[in-house]
Amino acid sequence: MAKLVVAVDNSQNSMQALDYVAMMLSSKIDLVLELLYVVPGLPPLFDDPQVRRESKKQIEAIEKRNRELADTVLSEAKDRLISRGFPKNNIHTKAEPKKQGPARDICQYAGMHNARAIVIGARGRSRLEKFFTGSVSSHIIENCRGVPIVQVNSQVDSKKVLMAIDASDNAMCAVDTAAEMMAGSDAEITLIHTKQDLGSYLPDEVVSAAPEMQEVWQTKLEEQIAPFMTRARDKLIKAGMSEKQITSKIISGTRNPAEDILNYARKNGFGSIVMGRHGSSNKQEYALGGVSGKVLQASANMAIWFC
Repeated sequence: MAKLVVAVDNSQNSMQALDYVAMMLSSKIDLVLELLYVVPGLPPLFDDPQVRRESKKQIEAIEKRNRELADTVLSEAKDRLISRGFPKNNIHTKAEPKKQGPARDICQYAGMHNARAIVIGARGRSRLEKFFTGSVSSHIIENCRGVPIVQVNSQVDSKKVLMAIDASDNAMCAVDTAAEMMAGSDAEITLIHTKQDLGSYLPDEVVSAAPEMQEVWQTKLEEQIAPFMTRARDKLIKAGMSEKQITSKIISGTRNPAEDILNYARKNGFGSIVMGRHGSSNKQEYALGGVSGKVLQASANMAIWFC
């Protein structure tokens, strides 16, 4: 059985991530949901034996309440998924004390349990933002290199999925992950490739010297990406998607591929974007500070899948 680790806490964003999982992932597929709650601890100062003796009752009260809160959050999260059709026996809950830090603990747990992907909310506890907020989610994305990540940014209502395709292994990995997770669902999938403007590489003054080269460039890009679009489509169909669920688009882009992807997603009502961490042309360009990072930062009310 494939395993999906869903990081949960007592925030609204965490519950919205659960709602996204329930909406997008069919309860009929062979999937185990591992709901993970990383329990925050007192500062290291309270590890001192003398401090613990002096504040024994207070520390015990806090630790007891901490465990109770973890149990409550996990129980409510499980009930939320069961009410939406997931089999009870396929939902496991785990409260793990914080060890190295939330991001590292989540990554390590996912690795040890051979998780197929990790689902996280964009923000966590409102009163403990440093514990599970943009800093933690970004650390998970940057450091969990061996596990695909799904970050849910606020409430997602659309089942339409936009898959950004390029010639990279990362893009194909993202397609593989989404295909496996969404198999059996009624998600609408659009495969998209944005052909970058030649002006991304050369100054306008240079490009204008031979304007016909722009057309040659665009034609060659389309020829180059066509086999990868076909490959992605075949992966989806093999996973169980019907041909009617899949559409392919190759569009003329600008000098800003992240904005091209986001604009298309917004204008056409997509709720999810699936893409690789790095693209095929330049790893720095497609790093989290580049295309994928820009998409992540500006994708309100969408879920972003990274591989």
